[in-house]
Amino acid sequence: MRDRDDFGLPEQRASTGLPLSIMLLSVLTIAVYLTVAGAFLDGASREVATYTPQPAHGILTANE
Repeated sequence: MRDRDDFGLPEQRASTGLPLSIMLLSVLTIAVYLTVAGAFLDGASREVATYTPQPAHGILTANE
């Protein structure tokens, strides 16, 4: 009975190549994305427009 559930010893040395390569590829992808997006935005206007709500004319306020 013990042989059926015996899968051997646990792994002693785990390979870290795949997780590290995925993390490195992700960091490089984000860096390239930010560099390209920054290049597109260099020529664009960086002014910020703020729109405030206008008071409605039909609503009475406490000062009126």
